Amino acid sequence: MHRSDALSCLTFLLAAALAAGCGKTGVPVAESTPSVADSAAGWTRIGPGGGGSHFVCTVSPFDPDFVLSRCDMSGAQLTWDGGAHWRMFNLRTVILDFEFDPLDANTVYASNTGLYRSADRGLTWKLIYPDPKNVLAEHMVGDHAEQWYETRDGMPDGQISQVLVDPADNNRIFLGLSAPGTVNAVTGPRPGRESAKVLFSEDHGATWRTLGEVPGSQVLALFPGSWLGLEGTVTVVTDRACARLSSKSTERQDFPLPVGRVLAADGGSGAEGTLFYILSAMQTSGDSVAGGVYVSRDGGAGWTQAVGGLLDSYPLTAQAPYFKTLAVCRNSPSNVYLSAHVYIDEIYWKPQRPQRDRKFGVLRTTDAGEHWSWVYQADEDTVWSNNLTPEWETLDYGPEWGESPHSFGVSPVDPDICYVTDNRTYATRDGGKSWTQLYTDSHPDGSWSTRGIDVTTTYGVHFDPFDPQHFFISYTDIGLWHTFNGGKSWFHSLKGIPLEWINTTYWLEFDPEVRGRVFSVRSDCHDLPRLKMFRDGRLLNGQFQGGVAVSDDGGLSWKPSNAGLPPSAVCTHILLDPSSPAGSRTLYVCSLPWGVYKSVDDGLSWRAANTGLGEACRSAWRMARKPDGTLFLVVCRSLRERQVTRGAVFTSTDGAASWQPVELPAGVDDPNDLVIDPSDPERMYLSCWPWPRDGVERGGGLLRSEDGGKSWQRVFDEDAHVYAAAVDPADPATVYINTFDSAAFVSHDRGASWRKIRGYNFKYGHRPVPDPQRPGWLYLTSFGGSVFHGPAAGAPDSLEDIVDGSFLRWNGK
Repeated sequence: MHRSDALSCLTFLLAAALAAGCGKTGVPVAESTPSVADSAAGWTRIGPGGGGSHFVCTVSPFDPDFVLSRCDMSGAQLTWDGGAHWRMFNLRTVILDFEFDPLDANTVYASNTGLYRSADRGLTWKLIYPDPKNVLAEHMVGDHAEQWYETRDGMPDGQISQVLVDPADNNRIFLGLSAPGTVNAVTGPRPGRESAKVLFSEDHGATWRTLGEVPGSQVLALFPGSWLGLEGTVTVVTDRACARLSSKSTERQDFPLPVGRVLAADGGSGAEGTLFYILSAMQTSGDSVAGGVYVSRDGGAGWTQAVGGLLDSYPLTAQAPYFKTLAVCRNSPSNVYLSAHVYIDEIYWKPQRPQRDRKFGVLRTTDAGEHWSWVYQADEDTVWSNNLTPEWETLDYGPEWGESPHSFGVSPVDPDICYVTDNRTYATRDGGKSWTQLYTDSHPDGSWSTRGIDVTTTYGVHFDPFDPQHFFISYTDIGLWHTFNGGKSWFHSLKGIPLEWINTTYWLEFDPEVRGRVFSVRSDCHDLPRLKMFRDGRLLNGQFQGGVAVSDDGGLSWKPSNAGLPPSAVCTHILLDPSSPAGSRTLYVCSLPWGVYKSVDDGLSWRAANTGLGEACRSAWRMARKPDGTLFLVVCRSLRERQVTRGAVFTSTDGAASWQPVELPAGVDDPNDLVIDPSDPERMYLSCWPWPRDGVERGGGLLRSEDGGKSWQRVFDEDAHVYAAAVDPADPATVYINTFDSAAFVSHDRGASWRKIRGYNFKYGHRPVPDPQRPGWLYLTSFGGSVFHGPAAGAPDSLEDIVDGSFLRWNGK
């Protein structure tokens, strides 16, 4: 990644021309770039910003303020103003690589299960590989609705992990396809073939052919032959091998690597020559050091260790340093940034446990690895380099929350400009002397608001019945946040929460008659109810913690209210009985793996209420209550000793003293959510997750009951991953659903027909929540994109991220 024109002089001239606003170089220049606000088309995201990991940060060779990066939960961001604002876009699944066209300032590529090209600086995208005419269907399959294209010729047969546009001729494009694997819902990812593929197009992506296969499961870098004066060749680095392939013949060269496994690779070509770098795990033994950074000055034929001075300030220990990734300034390749953890022999005391001192951050070399120096350094508590502007993640959680960088975006033409992503995003423009955070804005009252980078899973939007400007977002990883100004800015709501519980807030309930009283459920186990959380057995073996916390001041402070709950109760939902008296409310809590617990004293004490559930149905996920007091319980699918345990729905008419199963249609065994129509409690909507059977997803979608759950009718596609539904309180015939399938939908006839909500296409959707203060508007929570807010009817004038998308799954809705 981060590759382009080998002719550094030409590129500097192009960049200078762009900066001056002239196009005399002949390079197409964007006349104007729309603002982030202009491109939002009615849909915005709310929250404090940040919260999760970002990767593949990539900087334009023409404009250092034009930057792209992506998160690990499908969304991608770009900025046109150096990080002051970010725009999210979505290309159906997680993006693996970005590549700027080295000869066209407007054009950029993105790859995942397909190759997409934007000719308008990332505003809109077109699928160019596979050819849309070759696509038979778009599939979304499995617990995480993994997306892939079925094609007539079976291509591509692996995710596109690297893209290279030849700087000598931008009609020539190389793709690195990692070996395809399989994802099993029970066991997780499984490796596929043991070799990666390289594809080539010489007509700007109109046609493609295979150049060859290279050992290894992942393509880490593609280097153009023009850097070495070998036009028409490409050097490929995988996690296991290095080879040079030709686009003109079958000739190839295989080069030995100095290590068995490569973690990262990058390179560049400039006045210093052409330099390739690889990164491997470092090992220490006595006074010797093996692994780490290696550099090649001969196109990959030979490699030299490049760790000069790297450990001079630190004694070698039994625990070797850990280097996560590196990035090279393409036109000045002696300049390299390195993500590092270094362990020190000194032992010092932390509360309750001794710790080995661990420094982490960013190292930089300006002489191809002969010398390295820290340009950002921190430990668990302190930014020792004292050169990063503070932001809420560091202030609330400490520097270790961000850890060492996941990726660097080094300007291809200026080695002093570098963007960094970990759980935060920050940048330097002076070679690391100072760093500025770029993901959140602080306000004088201590609140924060997003700049558009949002990598957070959200479960609900919860409104204070006494203050229309006050509401909460329940989050994974960053706990709980609330706003007092209608969502313009946000405060963390953590005071009094045990450290073990701060990761995730699954739900909360306001007392409808007692101002300021709020009940919440929290845990250190995130991402439920996805099946992956059961794979390692820790959840069902009681190795997570959680509980109930209560606030009497509207969320400014909290205290645990856990008496009677097992310490390992992963609490996922809380339900308040509004007919019970204020001050001694009846409350119900769902917990995994312990089932349902009930309190009749305002949450002061709890007792189990599982009669009728059985031992196999204790993965209590959510509850719903009819006005007459009838309860419904959703039990999610789980894993016990690698065997899938079916999900189910139960009902109780005696306040959870006993439970009876609700019969569901055949094949429906993973209910995800249940909503009761407030205008007719006998009408209910059950959101369901599908399950692969004979290669086809079945049992999902949305079911509707008109008789209180005695019978069900399917009202949305069986292969859809519907997370939750909502009934519009102003018009009960209007129903919304959100899915893991890159779309949310609205029906105005109780599910008889559906229309996609235009302007929203985030891959992993959670819950639709009608806006109580703005009729006709909707909140959409998400798995990885915070909360979206926009017109429930959709934004008809919005720009679709993927244009000419007749091949996309929901094109007809």
